[in-house]
Amino acid sequence: MLVPALPPLPAGGAELQALKLGEALTEKEVEVRFVMPGKGNIKGETAIKGMTVYRMSSWMNRFFGFLSSYKRNQTWKIDRVEYDDEHEITNQLTKKVGLPSIIFYNIFFFHSLFFIWRRRKDFDIIHAHTMEWSAIVAVRLGEWLNKPVIIKDSTMNGFQSLSRFPSGIRHQRTVARRAHFVAMTEIIFQNLLKSGIPPEKITKIPNGIVTDGPFEIPIRNQTSPSVLFVGNLTQQPAKGVDILLRAWTIVHESFPAANLQIIGDGVTHAYQQFVNELGIGDTVQFLGKISDLIAYHRKASVFVLPSRREGMSNALMEAMLYAIPCVATDISGSRDLILDKVNGILVPPADVKSLAAGIIYLLANTNEADEMGKKARETIVEEFDIRKIAGKYILLYKKLLNREK
Repeated sequence: MLVPALPPLPAGGAELQALKLGEALTEKEVEVRFVMPGKGNIKGETAIKGMTVYRMSSWMNRFFGFLSSYKRNQTWKIDRVEYDDEHEITNQLTKKVGLPSIIFYNIFFFHSLFFIWRRRKDFDIIHAHTMEWSAIVAVRLGEWLNKPVIIKDSTMNGFQSLSRFPSGIRHQRTVARRAHFVAMTEIIFQNLLKSGIPPEKITKIPNGIVTDGPFEIPIRNQTSPSVLFVGNLTQQPAKGVDILLRAWTIVHESFPAANLQIIGDGVTHAYQQFVNELGIGDTVQFLGKISDLIAYHRKASVFVLPSRREGMSNALMEAMLYAIPCVATDISGSRDLILDKVNGILVPPADVKSLAAGIIYLLANTNEADEMGKKARETIVEEFDIRKIAGKYILLYKKLLNREK
């Protein structure tokens, strides 16, 4: 499995999903090895939960660290809060890939090729989990090593976004010719078809989460209800945090005692200034990154996902597992998880009034909200357990290796 990063380095939803899948596959006696760039002092061969992790490192490792720091600093300097959905493209990536990223993934390719070549008889499949530079690296490795390649498209328009790379059309053609695709959602599946990918080269497999373990009945304060959002502020405008904060001004009028908790990485001073200007600063908490969310899940009256674009949100799935009534935008992933007014509420993306109305409805109608929460948990347990998802991947692996029997 090729991934950009794994803990203890910061890792996104696609990478953490890959880690969960790896654990479930290991339980089913599939040997999983991760290959990723080494950064700083985190390099070489390590292990995570019994799975081997190769963090590619050489004399160029310092260069890796420099590029990573440069990119992170450029991203975190951004303190813009609001976006104009009428005049801007906010539901897909459009920024061209720059020279640092190109150098980065090319170095990683040669690192991986030299390293894996000696071990090419020890593995059967190359599996990349994002339709980004890791997809380009995966197909190159597949060609050199003569191995099947699986690429999971983890965003609504990941394949189209390859056009942001230099020679992007050529990359798209190579990836389309060489890889088998996993579409997490129906929208992703349809987007791949529109891009000219034959249906026999696409397999629909959603994300999954661990559903067993202790589950306690949530403790929710109806007097001072709490609304929860989980997502990185650094991923704006994708996460729609500006839409949520605008909607919260409307919610606050109906429920002045309610509070909004925002959990996730990012610089918050501009957001804090924004909510202060809106007059809701005392009701919004920016809590930063929190690893263990159990306490927040148990107390949340409503979970909200106001994203403009998603693949299939791990944060939404976890909230549904905890039987939290959810409001989400009607986009890829959320539409596959939520049946409107049955196990949650779907609202149009970038629609402040509709998002506010959905939150208000769940806060005002607690019996209906609780019932939606229960059905949400049933949906996750019955359809999205990670072990079931791992079984689907095993069938795909066997198919590509002609080992279906």
